[in-house]
Parts: sequence; structure tokens; C-alpha cells
Amino acid sequence: MKMTIFRKMLLLTYCFCLFNVIYLTAAVAQKVDETSISPNKYKSGSQSERIQKAINEAKKSTGKVVIPKYDAVTKKSVWLIDQAILLPGDFELELNNCTIKLSDKCRDNFIRSANAGLAIKDIAPTKNIRIIGKGNVLLEGADHPRATGDHNKILSLNPSGFGESYGTDAGKPGENQKGGWRNHAIILAHTDVFEVSGITLKDYHGHGLVLERCTNGKVSDITFNVRQAVTVDGVDKQILNQDGMGIRFGCKNIIIANCKGKSGDDFINIGLTDTGVGAGEENVNVVSGSIYRGEIDNISTIYLQNWQDFYSISHRSIRIMPVGKLRISHVFIENMVISPLAKQGLVVEYGEHVQGLFVRNLISHQPIKAKGISQASFRDIIYKGRGEAIDVQPSDTVILDHLMCIKKE
Repeated sequence: MKMTIFRKMLLLTYCFCLFNVIYLTAAVAQKVDETSISPNKYKSGSQSERIQKAINEAKKSTGKVVIPKYDAVTKKSVWLIDQAILLPGDFELELNNCTIKLSDKCRDNFIRSANAGLAIKDIAPTKNIRIIGKGNVLLEGADHPRATGDHNKILSLNPSGFGESYGTDAGKPGENQKGGWRNHAIILAHTDVFEVSGITLKDYHGHGLVLERCTNGKVSDITFNVRQAVTVDGVDKQILNQDGMGIRFGCKNIIIANCKGKSGDDFINIGLTDTGVGAGEENVNVVSGSIYRGEIDNISTIYLQNWQDFYSISHRSIRIMPVGKLRISHVFIENMVISPLAKQGLVVEYGEHVQGLFVRNLISHQPIKAKGISQASFRDIIYKGRGEAIDVQPSDTVILDHLMCIKKE
């Protein structure tokens, strides 16, 4: 059957419209690609310097930098950095299918909010920071780390026991001989409104993600992968700590969702000890200082949701520790599966300093320890272990509801 003139016109109109849609889509995509700022734009400088150049330029214009998978300048698929990537406020860092690795020269974080750092005693608050991983994003520690462990650890080339952690700076004149906050992977300090998502953290040198005095934020889809050691010339050297997350003084209104993997020390530690060391000092575990400033530094309204198969190699899966004058209120823990490989489960210390702990839909192979807590709810718990499932004293303000124990032989 011959095509009518009307049908021919209709077909031509359709083809024309389809062509315009394809053309416009391609044009928009090209425009986005041309306007996005990447370290590939810069032809000179180290990879660290080029990343920071991109951030400094984008701060004045787009407010966003994309680190792609491939470094077109060095012709490599690994971004080897010598110093922390510093993020200003009102900024987004997109990690697009990339691998970022600490070089053997680096004694610093992978990423840190730019308002804090060594010798910065007065930290100006910042806001609106996003660190977004898209695709397969890996942040990996150095092959020969200069320092590892927290502020209580002494650097050693052959570490042993509970007080020593590996570092090539061990014994070097002029180099700090202890660990500290510079060993953590990602730090945000005094940041209001933030997001960190879509990242795997591997073999980092201290803690994975540390939030200090941060408010109104979200953390999601973070995987931790450490083993408390680094292989040097075929020999495993001890790395201590390697906690997953630290939620420190002053953190409020934060959702942490869809996390998994294994940590060295606590998978998450909510709280901090006042050691009297101020901001910007080296031998302290937080860059913003470990001095409790009063009620403003209390921690409240923290949501841990939908974590899958997570555990600590050597310590607690979830630790809540309001030490000294610190108070913690309104912590919600729900839809969690703690791995059977866990050494410990949910542990609450100084329970009398916690007001409002809500635990629901938890599977654990280690008991819940919350001795002394007076305001809490534990509902729909499945315990697959030995001994008592939970160490709490039920009362009018401590509720136990639907606790199922499946005893191990």
C-alpha cells in the first residue's frame, strides 16, 4: 500500500522532532561536560596540586569539582595524593568511578573541611559540603604509611602490643612520633548541612570517617575494608585503631544509612573523651580539639539505619560512650544485621548519661550491653549467641519487647 501524503508528512515531522531531541540532548551533555571543572584541566603540578587548583577555581564559579576515573595528564587510573583535599563551604566534590590513594609522602587525610587543620586554633564554622561517590569509588591508604594509629599510639617500624602502630616516620628527627587526627581518612569539622556517600574506604591509617561538631547531615553507602595491618616487603606490620566512624562532640541531627564492611577498632564510636587538648594540635584524635565546651558539645538525634553485615575485627560493632560531662540523647538504631564475625555487638558505656536510646529490628551474634541505662527501648531483637542476650534492667522507662534468643550450642 502506498503511503499517503499525510502519512509522509507525519513521518517526516516525527523524524525531525526525534533529531532535535537527540541533538539537544547531546548539546546539553556536551555543555555539562565542558562546564564541569576537573583536575584534568590543569597540565602542570602534582595530582594533589591539580585537584586543589580545580577546587580553588570552582569555588569562585560552579561550586563543584569532578574527579574522574582517568588522569589524562599522567595517563593513570589512580590519583596519588600527597596531602589532604581541602573542601570549602558551599561545595560539592564528585568522585566519579575513581581511585584515590595516599602516597608514601603523605601524612594527612584524604579529605578534610578546609576550615580545620594543623595550627588552626580558631575554627570558623562552615556549611553545605557534599562528598558524593558515583560508581566504584575507592579511597586507599599508602603502601608505606608514614604514620598510623590514634594519638595514644607510638610509631614503630616493627610494632607490637597495644601501644605501637606502624609508620615510616618512626625514629626520624623532627617528626611527631605519635599518631592522631592526621591519620583519619575523611574529617568534617564544624560543618552544618553535609552529605558523604558512595565510597569504599580501604586500609586507611586511623579512623575512616570522623564528624566533629557537625549538624544536619547524611552519611550513606559507605563500605569499610581494613585488616589492622599493612604488608611491607612481604611482612605484615601492625596498624592499630582503624575505627569505621567517629561521631564526636557537638554532632546533632545526622542520618547514617546503608553502611557495611569491617573495621579494626569500633565500627562506629559515638562520643569522645575530654583530654584537654585544643584545636589544631597534633597529639589529639580530633582536629577541632577534645575540650568539652558545655551543652553545645552534647550529641543528639543520631540515626543509624539499614546497615548490612558489618563488624569490628577486634572491638565493638556499635559503641556509645558519653564520658565525663558529655551527654548523649536520642539515638535511633534500626534495621541492622551485625555479622557473626563480630567480636562485640552494641555496647553502651556510662548508660546513666544517655537519654533516649531506641533499638529496633536488630540481629546480633553478640549480646547487647547497656548497663545503667534508664531511658531506652529494645524491640524485635534476634540474638544468635551464647549467654544472656541483653544486659539491661527493665523498668517503666526501659522497654524490652519481642526478644528472640536462638542459642548456640
